Amino acid sequence: MLKSRSVRVAFQPEAKVTALCLSSCGTISSWAEGDGKVFIAQVESGNFELCGSWVAESFIRKLIVEDQSILVLDDAYGLTRLDLKGNVLWQFAIEAGGFELHQLPSFFAVVDGLGRLFLIHPDGTKFSTDEQFSDIVLSSVVGEYLLLSQENGQVHVIQNGNRVWSRPARGEQGESITCLGGYSGQHLVIGREGYAMVAGEEEVLEVEFWDIKNQQLIHRYDVKSRLLNVESFENNILCGFDSGQVLCFDEHFVNPPQVWMECKYPISNLFYRGNTTLASAWFYIHGREEDGETWLIEHKGMTQYLSVSVDGSVCLFGGEDQNDWTEHEPIGQFSLDQSPIEVDESELTLWFEKTDEVVPLSAEELYSEDDSMSEYFTQAELDSITETPTPDVSLSVLQDALEGMQGEIAPSKKDGTLDIDTDELLSQLDDAIEKMAILPDENLLDELNVQIDELIVPRAVSGDDQHHAVGPDGSVIITLDGSGSFDPQERIKTWSWIEQSGKEIASSSKVKVRLSPGNYRFELRVCDLDGQWSSDSLQVLIDEG
Repeated sequence: MLKSRSVRVAFQPEAKVTALCLSSCGTISSWAEGDGKVFIAQVESGNFELCGSWVAESFIRKLIVEDQSILVLDDAYGLTRLDLKGNVLWQFAIEAGGFELHQLPSFFAVVDGLGRLFLIHPDGTKFSTDEQFSDIVLSSVVGEYLLLSQENGQVHVIQNGNRVWSRPARGEQGESITCLGGYSGQHLVIGREGYAMVAGEEEVLEVEFWDIKNQQLIHRYDVKSRLLNVESFENNILCGFDSGQVLCFDEHFVNPPQVWMECKYPISNLFYRGNTTLASAWFYIHGREEDGETWLIEHKGMTQYLSVSVDGSVCLFGGEDQNDWTEHEPIGQFSLDQSPIEVDESELTLWFEKTDEVVPLSAEELYSEDDSMSEYFTQAELDSITETPTPDVSLSVLQDALEGMQGEIAPSKKDGTLDIDTDELLSQLDDAIEKMAILPDENLLDELNVQIDELIVPRAVSGDDQHHAVGPDGSVIITLDGSGSFDPQERIKTWSWIEQSGKEIASSSKVKVRLSPGNYRFELRVCDLDGQWSSDSLQVLIDEG
């Protein structure tokens, strides 16, 4: 036996979930599906009820609930603010689309698809800054500070739009930053990977702890795997690694870190609410209580998204199993207000594997006449049904057949036996049995065949070939638009843009890409619910200008 928590299905998506968020108080939630559908729900009578929706131009990267509104970041247009009914309050266009979104006290920070930073006021206007940042690969927020990591390993701390400190670069061969986090509102935690100096040597993996205000290193610790997540509580810092281990550091670094949790798989989310630690890894959510007691929740998909209210009373989680041929996985809900319960390991999947219970019918229900379908027929159709003679399937059919043979049956003159024409009798019986047989109507089979033949393969339309010239920076942003693809039966399920090397670059109908001078070929593939697919391609020529 192990311990778990009571879980139920909060929402049942119709397409792949791409983003999930929850308000701090847990009364408003929003999630995105497929190529840009956004849904908004509010708590009513203890349950989430859908209150609004909106459709963006493309793939949704991030959602934030803020002040009775929803911030939506998509990878084609940029940032949009919606009210709770899904009405657009304002939009902020970003040429390369959005990639990451953070909320700070005075502005929203957006990192676009090319790694450039944009700061936006709550009213949708641009927040002006003296310095521009690009090549950003990681970003995070600690208190009032925005943390940025660039491709070359540099880390910058931004306050009120201005850079207040940059971490000195380390390593002659370079380094990469695997995680940015913090604690106490003014301390920075950095996960770094130093490149090996000599072929065959192991790469250096470390966790650094910095005092942002005093701009000094507090502690550096060697680890055996890459840091992925940081959370803190009281005087402790929790660090989640790609080994599946969660370590707990004392803020004063007097003692070695304590192994807080063992999750076996990379930690994708890490929270501390009340006295409970939550860590999502692979298909599971792991929990640890203050007294060290652990519990486990299993999901149908990999738990990519986990949103928790400030008090832990509402927890939403979701993810995909990466299988395009199965139904889309539900968004689950549980509460830390309820105590863990003992379950058998086989019971962990019950919340998303509910089956309809079959109730046996009574004899009266089985054999009584049912007129419930009559309302769906016209009077003429009902009359034609009642006028159609019902085949006589009683024994009288056989009796009639035998009576028809009476004239041909005579007693034998010699021994008193009957002289029967057996061939004729068998022929009559065959005719009678044929009348009794209930055979499928040929017209019905024809209709079924027609229905099968009418399954139509979706048609991919990648658009016309394109010819562009580069801009002053030596590149140009183009739009690949496959929204002209169609299926008369409206059964298109997936979209896929493939570059000439065979790599998928997008899973939405429309995508923006930055290209340098050259000749490119892109292929669009669309697939329907039955696995039928088609493709179309286009050429893109980029001149040097």
